[in-house]
Amino acid sequence: MQRFAWLLLLLLAGCGKMEDLRKNPNKATIAQPGVIFSGIAQSMFVQPWGDAQRSSQYHCITYSYYGNQSYSFGAASFYYNVLRNVDQLVKEARRNGTDAMRPYYALADFMRAWFYINMTVQTGDIPMSEAMKAEQGIDRPVYDAQRDVYLQCLQLLQQSQDTLAKLNSSGNYRIEGDFFFKGNLKQWQKIVNAFRLRVLISLSNKASDAELKVKENFNAILQLPLPESNADNLEIVYSTAELSNYYPAYSLTPEASAKRNPLGATYVDLLKTFRDPRLLVVGMPAAINGNDSMAVHNFDAYRGASTGTLQGALNDSASKGYFSLPDYRYWFSSPVGHPTVLLGFPEVNFTIAEAINRGWVNGKDAAAYYRAGITANMQYYEIPAVSIEQYLAQPLLQYAGNNAAGFTQILQQKYLAFFQQSGWEAFYNQRRTGIPAFAIGPANQNHGLIPRRWIYPASETIDNLDHLTAALQRQYNGADNINGVMWLLQQ
Repeated sequence: MQRFAWLLLLLLAGCGKMEDLRKNPNKATIAQPGVIFSGIAQSMFVQPWGDAQRSSQYHCITYSYYGNQSYSFGAASFYYNVLRNVDQLVKEARRNGTDAMRPYYALADFMRAWFYINMTVQTGDIPMSEAMKAEQGIDRPVYDAQRDVYLQCLQLLQQSQDTLAKLNSSGNYRIEGDFFFKGNLKQWQKIVNAFRLRVLISLSNKASDAELKVKENFNAILQLPLPESNADNLEIVYSTAELSNYYPAYSLTPEASAKRNPLGATYVDLLKTFRDPRLLVVGMPAAINGNDSMAVHNFDAYRGASTGTLQGALNDSASKGYFSLPDYRYWFSSPVGHPTVLLGFPEVNFTIAEAINRGWVNGKDAAAYYRAGITANMQYYEIPAVSIEQYLAQPLLQYAGNNAAGFTQILQQKYLAFFQQSGWEAFYNQRRTGIPAFAIGPANQNHGLIPRRWIYPASETIDNLDHLTAALQRQYNGADNINGVMWLLQQ
């Protein structure tokens, strides 16, 4: 009996040691909420001069080594790894247990809505209500209908706004790890409400839905704190402090980078139509027209590259100097570059102007918001006030009223303001409204069509095939293709 007891003790001691061995001493099991928050915030970033901007026809690529003008969209980006970090943020805040942790709960709701919206707007239905519940035994979550995803996200954003409002009423709360606003919750409350407006305007085809209450919610948000100037922009600011925080398009050969990325004709032609001074800041005259002061200030000396042009012809024309290039001294020569806006004051103004134009909002002047949006974006480029006023005084720029012509003006200016900003928002707005008209040609593939969506990640066919199949059948007659029309876009 004694021998058995000794053996049992030995086994128990051995088990304890095995548990200790399973722990990786080099891997943290806990973290400060501020550290986790910083990592989540970095995941919100979509870089300038990338696929989003090229697909929005702001620029082209002349050398196939670096890409092309194809619209053969691949798989969407799912952000469940980031959402796991959001869950961990909440866990760490609870572990800390102090009243000072309350802001993290509010911003966790915002972050959840941000990433779920960014997934559903790419694909359609996605797992949400059963997602992130592996610890509860749900490792193959059902796909929520896109409408239900929006309902849940709007609720998360309402909770975030309400909590931030309570915290800001005391004026004593801040957060750590916030490189956007240095912990200022009043600015976060403005951004949460600005994002709510972005989400609601994206639901313009569903404005009559009684449960979504798009118009009612939009009007209610107008009574709440919103961005008041470019100082309230949600933006990435770059520095030379470390290599990882250099402007993404910074180049040791800036002129060569510019030659690979001529400005797109959709963008340039719109600027030329309005004799827009932003063109003189962001671009250069086509080399074939010279680069003296006369050419720089001659709008007719600028020419954009058409997105639909075959790569060989595009490269040939670019090499002969037929296209306007980005001003490499402005865009590619400095590691500090220019801030990349994720959600900004100009967009808020154009969104409100569109809502007024649509008849959602009474008692407000769409023309005032339209002008404010233009002014704010020009101020970003440091265009002198007198030039802004001269631009706005043009008859072509006078707001045409709450009609189809006025609607087009608002969306055109919103498109111009999204240049190298706000990720895929220019593409989503064009997809929703058709403004501006996108060029299409043999280089774009996809049978002459601009895609309507991305396909689901390949991992879903392995990990969650049954629910994926059901979602595809429900939405797109079983076909996972880039031209399917999701619920969001259906009239």
